Order: sequence, then C-alpha cells, then structure tokens
Amino acid sequence: MRKRIPRVLWVFLVPDLTRAFRWRVQLDCGCITEVITREDSVPPHEMQWDDPVHNSRLPPGQMICWHDDSPPEPYRDIVGWGERKEVNFPADPVEPPEYMEPHAWSVIRHDEPHTSAFWTVTLACGHVSEAIAPELDWVPATGPHRAAPKRVQQMSAEFEHVWLANPELQTERDQEHTRRMLADGWPTPRPETLCYTCTQARLILAYERTGWLIPRQRKPEKSVSVAPTPPRSTLERRLRKAEAEAERLRVELDQFDEETIQQPVTKTTG
Repeated sequence: MRKRIPRVLWVFLVPDLTRAFRWRVQLDCGCITEVITREDSVPPHEMQWDDPVHNSRLPPGQMICWHDDSPPEPYRDIVGWGERKEVNFPADPVEPPEYMEPHAWSVIRHDEPHTSAFWTVTLACGHVSEAIAPELDWVPATGPHRAAPKRVQQMSAEFEHVWLANPELQTERDQEHTRRMLADGWPTPRPETLCYTCTQARLILAYERTGWLIPRQRKPEKSVSVAPTPPRSTLERRLRKAEAEAERLRVELDQFDEETIQQPVTKTTG
C-alpha cells in the first residue's frame, strides 16, 4: 500500500515552487500557525489536513495541534471498516507488566509468537483508528463474537467487586465503557474504541492570506523602440531646409494678400 505523503511536505515535491501559497490560520485552541497549499484557490478551512498518527485525512477544517493539557481520549463508535493488515508478535515475557496483576497476565499472555489482524476503522467523529480482529479469518460481515449470558453475569460481578475494592483501578470513563460492553454481551471486536485524534484535533476558526512562498514577478512592460538621435550636422541641415520652406510660404502668403487688396470692387445694380 502506498503511504500518503503529509501535506506539510508538499512544498518540497512541487516542481514549481511559485505554486506554493502561504496562509496564517487561527485554531480553536488559540494557537496561530502557518500552512502551505498548492495555489491560493481553496482556503484552509475547506481542505482536509493530515493526521500524522494514523496516516489519514482529518475531516475538513480540522488540524492537529499538540497540547500536553488536552482532555482524555473519548470513546467513539466504529461506523466503518477499511483495510486489513497482519502483524507478527514475539512471545510475551513471563513477568507481567507493572500495571497488570500476575493472575490476569497469566490468562492473556501469549507464550509463543503469534499473528494478529488489524483493521483500519472510521469512527463516528470522522477520525481513523485501528481495531484488532478476534481471529485472522474474521471479517466485518461476520459481526462481533459475544460471550455466553452466564459468563457475562459472572464477569459483571467480578468487575463490580474489583472496582469496589480498588476504585482507582479504572477511570470513570473506562468503567462506563466496560459496563456498556458487558450490557452488549462483551462483544469482540469492540463496537467502540478510544479516539486518540479527537483530543488533539482543532478547528480552524479564521485564516489570513500571507502570500506566495516565492513572490511572483511583475510582467515586464512593453518596451517602445526609440529611433537614435541623428548627428548635429543632419539636424542643422533639416533646420535650414525647414526655415527655407517657411520663408517660401511667407512670401506666397504676402503675394496672396496683395492681389486680394488690388482687386476692384464691382457694384451690383438692382
């Protein structure tokens, strides 16, 4: 599968860098940043920007802006199943991780290498995540596997007992998620999952045109060809010729005036 190239790297792939346009955008978290697009026709809030975590596109008008004080990741319903891939894992270590009790680790631990199938899923928020299939040959049309009702009742009692004995074992958010899954028969794969993108995705509230990455040059004005100045001798010769012509015209004009004055006046009888 060909990986999508992050939009932030487009500027390095555009053959003609004069096509790269700069924008200043303000996000709903209060941050102001600069982005680059191809051309200046589509404003930033109408574009789909990249989610670098899942190598996917965000809904239009959203951008990733990382904040350490962002709220916890919410659970979102899975509304679509996409591509599938297999991942090979080595055998799990004998010692459990720090966050897990030895008894629980002994139940879920894989003592031999194994392969799992991961599906790309679309969540109700429009973001993309991954879900693990229960078996390698599982497909979305099969639907989730569910536990027997008697087993679900037993699990519900066990969870309630653990939460009562250790209230800090799970957050309120995770406890509510677990109760929803128990009420649904403990489906596998889960119909909902944490969205790690929601907590870092920000809306574009405003944008401002900054200009072309490489300022465009003005078109050169049309040059008007000017004839070279003749030598001084040529100009003097033209001047003498023009003065002689003017003198000839003055003489002709004087003769015309004299002839007009000497003409007799003829009386007209009625």
